[in-house]
Amino acid sequence: MNKLSFNEGWEFLKLPDGNILNPYKPENFSEKDYCKVILPHTWYTDEDQYRGLAVYWKMLQVSEEWQNVFLEFEGADQHCKVFVNGIQIGEHRGAYSCFRVELPGPFLTEKALRLEVYVSNAENQTISPIFGDFTIFGGLYRNVNLLITEKEHFDYLYYGTNGIIASSSLEGETGLLEIESHVIAPDGAMIHYQVINDDGNVVTQITELANKTVRIQIPHPYLWNGKGESRLYVLRATLFVNGKEVDEVCERIGFRSIKMEADTGFYLNGRKEKIRGVSMHQDFAEVFSAVTKEHQDINFKLIEEIGANSLRLSHYQHPQYHYDRCDEEGYIVWAEIPMLKMTEDRELFENAKYQLTELILQNIHHPSICFWGIQNEIAMFKDAPYMHEMCRELYSYARELDDTRLITGANLYTVKFESELNKITDMVGYNIYFGWYYGEMNDYDHFLDQFHAACPDIPIGVSEYGVDTNTALHSDQPAVRDYSEEYQALYSETVYRIFESKDYLWGSFVWNMFDFSSSRRNEGGKKYINQKGLVTYDRKVRKDAFYYYKAMWSKEPFIHICSKRFIKRAENAVDIKAYTNQKEAALYGNQGNELICSAHNNGNGTVIFKDIELLPGKNSFVVRSLGTDSPEDEVTFEKVDEKESSYQLPDSGAGKAVRNWFLKEDDLIREGYFSLKDSAYDITQNQEAMKIFYEFAPATAETVEKDEGIPLGLSLLSILGRDKDRNPDFKMEDLNHALNQIKKY
Repeated sequence: MNKLSFNEGWEFLKLPDGNILNPYKPENFSEKDYCKVILPHTWYTDEDQYRGLAVYWKMLQVSEEWQNVFLEFEGADQHCKVFVNGIQIGEHRGAYSCFRVELPGPFLTEKALRLEVYVSNAENQTISPIFGDFTIFGGLYRNVNLLITEKEHFDYLYYGTNGIIASSSLEGETGLLEIESHVIAPDGAMIHYQVINDDGNVVTQITELANKTVRIQIPHPYLWNGKGESRLYVLRATLFVNGKEVDEVCERIGFRSIKMEADTGFYLNGRKEKIRGVSMHQDFAEVFSAVTKEHQDINFKLIEEIGANSLRLSHYQHPQYHYDRCDEEGYIVWAEIPMLKMTEDRELFENAKYQLTELILQNIHHPSICFWGIQNEIAMFKDAPYMHEMCRELYSYARELDDTRLITGANLYTVKFESELNKITDMVGYNIYFGWYYGEMNDYDHFLDQFHAACPDIPIGVSEYGVDTNTALHSDQPAVRDYSEEYQALYSETVYRIFESKDYLWGSFVWNMFDFSSSRRNEGGKKYINQKGLVTYDRKVRKDAFYYYKAMWSKEPFIHICSKRFIKRAENAVDIKAYTNQKEAALYGNQGNELICSAHNNGNGTVIFKDIELLPGKNSFVVRSLGTDSPEDEVTFEKVDEKESSYQLPDSGAGKAVRNWFLKEDDLIREGYFSLKDSAYDITQNQEAMKIFYEFAPATAETVEKDEGIPLGLSLLSILGRDKDRNPDFKMEDLNHALNQIKKY
């Protein structure tokens, strides 16, 4: 097989009146209406968030030597139909997986072919995701390639794979490799398999009939060992027909064992490995989803710097290059499908199931992938029995496709501990935002311990946590919802220490490594962006919290002074805080020549120099390690008469967490009775509870009962907190007291 890039020379046109079900160009269209583009390409901009149909076209010059030709699309967002000379030859429904279409043989007798690719990102309730806090960009946003093959070849149409499904595992000291092959060739075709180590030596080889499952044992293989040492092998499969070599494919594989225990967490090759991870979306400032290898390399350089050992590649299948890099660099990976809102629509479910098939079969050879995710926060709208059945079906199907990995899901914090959603998968993640959307930072401690006590046999971890941060905003008294850089730093210090203290916790994933696009957002002083990243959307600024995690994870000696962008200070004295992985550091003034004081690392990656006097004008300081490596950092603060107003947002609601104007949560719950802590969905299922709801908050109750876009999986407390302006004339404690009189069972 010969792969040729097919990214250049395309022309592009939006078709706002078109429909992907019956794509067409308007009668009055002209070739002049097209614009020239080079792939990868998305039509999205923040100024024009187009959701609809578009067409790409290009001429293909046919070579007389070609026997078989496939068009390979590494990603088309999100519904795609492919036409050749006006005839449809392929279709794909789903934005994130690779797919291919074959050019029918008769077309190859022509000298040139007109290719038209229709792509739609219009809202479609039968293609997952139908909901999510990220942008559906649209476009041919990943590479397009030509695959040129002989008449007989591996089956490149088999769920977007290369026809070889290679699954590796470890049993004792023996590597096990199971290979399922799919070929387009006559009976009797043979495949010669070679396993090659990183020195280029063939460690084993075997020849078997094509379309037959092969099992190979490799004694004492090199291990893929995470960040410690991740050694890989190459599996080379060569197809022979009548003794003639006709096709060849290669996959990199690795051998490792994985295990999850409810009491002690995750194990890699028998070694306990706490997940110290970050989550990542695929997009990047200015290019959005149409990222190149150069953009992706920037991402991985920053992830390497922070020292994480795991990535949650959310919330969909990422480009192959991401999984390849994770294999090479030893990251433990959570890979998942974009199932974020699950309805009873069977067509939507079958689409998610098909995307799960593509995810697993296209990526089963990657040793870095340890977890398959089948859902994220589907209970945001309700936690209903049909969801449990569908998730069980997805679980069973994933287990049928791959019985060597752990299957997981990420639940919203409102999912009750006893929910069936916690009993389906091999492990559970909770997306929890205490100290941001609800509660207080220290609430993680009690919540996690409560879950483990109630569900001691279920492995639990934190699959999302974080706060939004605008690096232009600052505070010497950071508070929830002030969006300041200082609050994100304080939050990270407070919360991560709790996670590290829990031996039973398999680990956590920071949400998010990078700021990312979300067309529905307008908060924290910026539109269309989720600012929970540790690094800005353009990857140019590492926020202070980035360096906290670097202090906790990285072995590279460093010191970083916090709040460098918080330059103008009205205080007479300030605390100077630095993140470091060094044991002790000293603060110097006078351009680093005058020792002021020294301080020890508090064991949480932090050194603090208290009550440092600021003189009028500019004040420059240096913090230097007292260790042998002596890394240092410097900062300049300017003493001013009044606080700088640009550091705060007007009317941001800073400090007003949802809990602050409610009762304490411990006072809300009466065991066996309803309360404000129950989900809106549970309230709607009880006539007496709904009657009380209408009595106290009729406007919100009506919206909830009509299911008008409110996530019914959220607690009544949370929903009313966001909707209190429509219900000004009642007290929360009175509604909660009334609900406390209604038995649940």
